[in-house]
Amino acid sequence: MPNETNTTNTNETYSCEICHQGNFARGDMSTENTFEDFSGISVCVNCRDNDFRYSDRTESFIHQDDWCDDDHEDRFFEEEDRPEHSDYIDSYYSGSYRNHNALVKPYENFTNNTLILGIENEVQVRGSSRLGRDDLAYNITQHDLKNFAKCKEDSSIGYGFEIVSKPATFEYHKTAWDIFFQNSARYLRSYRDTSTGLHIHVNQSFFSRMAVGKILEFINSDINKNFVNDVSGRVATHYCMRHNSLKIKNEKTYRDRGAFHIYCDATKTHEFRCFSGNVKKESFFKTLEFAVAMSHYAMSDCPTINFNYNDFVLYVRSNHFNYPYLFNWLMKKGYLNKGKLKEKTKFYNKRKVRKLCV
Repeated sequence: MPNETNTTNTNETYSCEICHQGNFARGDMSTENTFEDFSGISVCVNCRDNDFRYSDRTESFIHQDDWCDDDHEDRFFEEEDRPEHSDYIDSYYSGSYRNHNALVKPYENFTNNTLILGIENEVQVRGSSRLGRDDLAYNITQHDLKNFAKCKEDSSIGYGFEIVSKPATFEYHKTAWDIFFQNSARYLRSYRDTSTGLHIHVNQSFFSRMAVGKILEFINSDINKNFVNDVSGRVATHYCMRHNSLKIKNEKTYRDRGAFHIYCDATKTHEFRCFSGNVKKESFFKTLEFAVAMSHYAMSDCPTINFNYNDFVLYVRSNHFNYPYLFNWLMKKGYLNKGKLKEKTKFYNKRKVRKLCV
């Protein structure tokens, strides 16, 4: 079970977003980041005990209406029990979109130095889902993310698959996932499951070698450990190891498959591997924005000494219009002092393609 209380700020009072009662002391409130699908809300201990159940598997509280025994029991597949072959789920070794030209919005000023991202989101089917694995793979590949992503097998996932997108610009990703989050994502889960991650590939051509070293040191630094844990949604595992001894200079020689995997084999990308998988829109785009913001930060404002997440937080604040989901998350988690700041209510503006007169 997670720690339930925090003794800091004892003079403050809090309101519960379930029963809508106020004036609770911090000790009467449950830690806000331990609720699956309710991340960021404030819940009193009484409502938590009455309306939620704790899942040892996901290390989070699940609302009674969403509880399903199948979701919260570990599944270990014998070879004969593995999910049947699906025509809509490619094999793990079937390749990706490594040689595919990047997808770009018509209004973008695209150059060889433009940041390109490829997403690998590992998901599992909810035990309460009325749709099976094959049904969901069909929906994703033939409707939700048609011509944009494929589903792939991954033996470490269990009853699920890996959603692999085509390489695309940040602008393209902003709208490409919309239908998925409205439709198939409701039947999937991923966050807080130790076997599922969200991997983000970025093109090597965007970065200088110094910038690669900066990100390598930032992700692995002990100074930033708790911040990286928070933004990643999980601590370091054998899937995404971190080594606090790594510095900028290690960019020349370090090639392990760590939390930030640089110079990936057989592909011209670097890979952020530290994130937990996610099927919640706000959290998914918060994570994507972090990778984009960190990439630009490393190329511009990031210092070469005294790495500190506070400088990165200030960078996001200065560029909040580009990273609205990340900005809101930083406010909710207390990394930004609210003061006069307000959470974003408008996110990605829909930009129209300018028509040429003929």
